[in-house]
Amino acid sequence: MADQQKGFTLVELMVAMTIGTVIILGAGQLFLTTFQTFRTVDALSRKQESLIFAASTLSNSIREGEEEVINDYGIKLNERISNGVTQYYCVLQYIEDDEPLVDLARIDPNTPCPVLSSLNGDDVSHTLTLLVGDCRKESSKTGCDEITFKVTDRNKIISNQEMAP
Repeated sequence: MADQQKGFTLVELMVAMTIGTVIILGAGQLFLTTFQTFRTVDALSRKQESLIFAASTLSNSIREGEEEVINDYGIKLNERISNGVTQYYCVLQYIEDDEPLVDLARIDPNTPCPVLSSLNGDDVSHTLTLLVGDCRKESSKTGCDEITFKVTDRNKIISNQEMAP
């Protein structure tokens, strides 16, 4: 009488382990991809949040029409030491109170921050330039964006139109 086989053979166990390993590797790759996507989206949303805050703060200040209110703001270099490493940021700052409002860009030590504003030749609008993101040379995650836009002082336009013949 032949003995009946009980359990699995060695080949069946090895095939099952190989299939299990492939499934676990696939799940791990899916998790890693999702995590990297989350980090990229988070970094982009932080850039967008900083840009929206800075642009709306500056735009509202200019549009209120107070004389030279834009000169109350500037982009300053800010140094921070964390775990013995110095990090450099371009920060939108309220000059009068020496109060930082929002971090705009992380930069290399010798990189200058851009000039915030220049008055256009029409005397009613300003061109604003904001550097946003991680602008260090070794960083390539979400990159660095230089955003330039024009903001017009509504009160000056209205007063110029009233003076026109």
